[in-house]
Amino acid sequence: MVDQGLWREDAAFGQPGALRRTIDGAGRFPWIENPQAVRAAFADLTELLKGEAR
Repeated sequence: MVDQGLWREDAAFGQPGALRRTIDGAGRFPWIENPQAVRAAFADLTELLKGEAR
């Protein structure tokens, strides 16, 4: 579990290619507890990175 406030306050984590997602209803095993949200987050990241590669 990670305090999300740490990421919001540091400009280094707001760079292009950085994507933040909070997985609702998840704790230590988000890929088990909310697999749809994890898949969606990775899909969003994939699309972001594809756009940067162009």
